[in-house]
Amino acid sequence: MENNELLRSEDAKKIIENLLFITDRPLTPKRLAEVVDGVDAAAVMDIITELQKEYSGTGRAVQIIEIGGGFQMSTKPEYGRWVRKLYNEKMTAKLSNAALETLAIIAYKQPVTRAEVEAIRGVDIGAPLEKLLERGLVKIVGKRDTIGRPMVYGSTEEFLRLFGLNKVSELPDLDIFASKTAPRDEQGNLPFEDTSHAAILPLEDGELDALAIAPADKDFVEEELEETAAAAPAEKED
Repeated sequence: MENNELLRSEDAKKIIENLLFITDRPLTPKRLAEVVDGVDAAAVMDIITELQKEYSGTGRAVQIIEIGGGFQMSTKPEYGRWVRKLYNEKMTAKLSNAALETLAIIAYKQPVTRAEVEAIRGVDIGAPLEKLLERGLVKIVGKRDTIGRPMVYGSTEEFLRLFGLNKVSELPDLDIFASKTAPRDEQGNLPFEDTSHAAILPLEDGELDALAIAPADKDFVEEELEETAAAAPAEKED
């Protein structure tokens, strides 16, 4: 007990600060409590809050932010251009406009099927969707309980981390972009039956294996999954 109290009073704060500094992914208080013996998640949260106040109060160039469902140390935005300059070669893998548009639609409309995204964009999204899946910004979250049981997509924790968000609800309101986009009533008139309220079914183990075998050919995988679904398969698109 004495060792635990010693860790809590003298070392836990320094250990947690080090873990937040070294990690390349956000850490939750629960995960930190699993690593730091003798400290529970509530105590970890208190320590993080204390560290945040210290960093803010002393005007440090780095900060501890809540992002992607956890906490991570980060540089402040005002120093971003120097960071980009230092890591220029590692930060040149930018997303194309097509991928960004596809990602935005998925982020705001999720869970959403490929056909629904294509109806909004008006073009095939095979290539940008595959790129987003490869980058870990989008994931398959299940199947819609409708005819053909098409797969539905949603954003990932990596998406939140990349865009500096803690949760999807922190995305800017669409009304901000209203003057630059088509009216909502026009966007809502999509050329397919509205299935947005249909239940989302989880993928089965065999389906996940199929995706791992052929990750580059999403069309082929989707057709294979539809053929094995309990519901009648949808007609194959041209």
